[in-house]
Amino acid sequence: MAGEARDADETAADLTYPASGWAGFFRNHFGPSMLWALISIGGSHIVLGPELGGTFGIFAVWMFGLIYLAKYGCWELGIRYNYGAGGNPVEAYDQLPGPKNWMQWFTVLVFGVFYAAITGAVGMSTAALLAPITGVGVPVLFVLLVGGAGVLVFVSRYSLLETILIGFTVALGILLVLGVIVGPPAGEVIAETAFSVDLGGGRTVAFVALFAAAAGFAPTGFSTSVLIGSWSMAKGEGASQLEAQGLDPEDPQYHDYIRAWIATGRRDFNIGYAFSFVLVAAMVVLASNVLYPDPPGDANFAIAIGEILSESFGEWSYWAMIVGAFAALYSTVITLLDGASRAVGDVLPMAMDDDSMDTELIRRAVLSLIVVVSSATVLVLGNIPVTFVVYIAALLAVTEILFYPANWYVVTNNLPEEFHPSPAWNAYYVCSLVAVLFFGAMGAAVRLGVVPDLVEMFG
Repeated sequence: MAGEARDADETAADLTYPASGWAGFFRNHFGPSMLWALISIGGSHIVLGPELGGTFGIFAVWMFGLIYLAKYGCWELGIRYNYGAGGNPVEAYDQLPGPKNWMQWFTVLVFGVFYAAITGAVGMSTAALLAPITGVGVPVLFVLLVGGAGVLVFVSRYSLLETILIGFTVALGILLVLGVIVGPPAGEVIAETAFSVDLGGGRTVAFVALFAAAAGFAPTGFSTSVLIGSWSMAKGEGASQLEAQGLDPEDPQYHDYIRAWIATGRRDFNIGYAFSFVLVAAMVVLASNVLYPDPPGDANFAIAIGEILSESFGEWSYWAMIVGAFAALYSTVITLLDGASRAVGDVLPMAMDDDSMDTELIRRAVLSLIVVVSSATVLVLGNIPVTFVVYIAALLAVTEILFYPANWYVVTNNLPEEFHPSPAWNAYYVCSLVAVLFFGAMGAAVRLGVVPDLVEMFG
């Protein structure tokens, strides 16, 4: 028995605690949050940010701020589970009350079907940026761009292109922040829109539609808690180290270790979350300066986006903005195709309780299906980038709510009691979930046609 105790102590001594300093953190632990953030810098930032800023001015920053505050809890719970239980929350969705594996089947539906619509919306915006430059129609460009991205993901040889696109996206973020400093909105625009919003003249309809869309797309959908869980687990940190060494996370002697890793995972996510918000706020401020009170619509989307930085840096910045916005959107398309297909490949065997399924075959089949379905949809719809994003984003505001309570349930059901949410955190989850449900109701109003035709509104 003494020998067994000695072996356990030696194994515990082999555990790797996270670096406590910032230098060690960035060197060893930073990363999953930025992958997540780069997904978010797409439709919400490039399409909805300018539309909201051009419609409601600086007040749109408060709208995004409320959305970010309310939605944070779903991802925080996911991170808490990643590092505290040593797994991806989706693996525990089979524990939810109700029909067997229903939430895992819903996850398959989201990534296999809804992500085709999301890819269509973001891809259409990507094509719309190039259409005025190339003279090629949006539907044709969409097929070329999304089809090309699908081929790259299919053969898994897109890392260099993705790295280049990420570089342009980061450069765009720097330009946006500098643009706010160099060319802030006029004083009268700030005074008029900073703390009030004009809902007269039918603008209430636009407010509901755009708020619901922002709530669905910004910073991104709740389903990405599954994706960030995969990226976090790939680093092999947290409670997964305990399980790999045959140690029990419930054992109190490892609680300091788990606590340290949960804090590290939360620190990483907070950085990506803050980065995403700063960029969308900068986009809103610049749009308030250049576009307010005439927001871009479907027809002049590309021109309006290109002019976002013109007041700050002059004519050359038009092309910088077009290239950066294209990179941000196209990198999102690539990540959506890859993430959705891999998620279905991972989750479908869980839903069917069949570990023998060929996940790579599933991945490639889903990838091909998303490319074909999204291309067919865009060929039918034509060039309506803003309308399509608003419509699909409102749909997400309704459908992806389920991931929030699901993550909350698996955290309380699987983590050691010491790491269950505190009363203060639980109170926050309740309040934020109520807000998210309200966002969903707004999204349902848009989705079910309670508001007027979106094409007429943004056309």
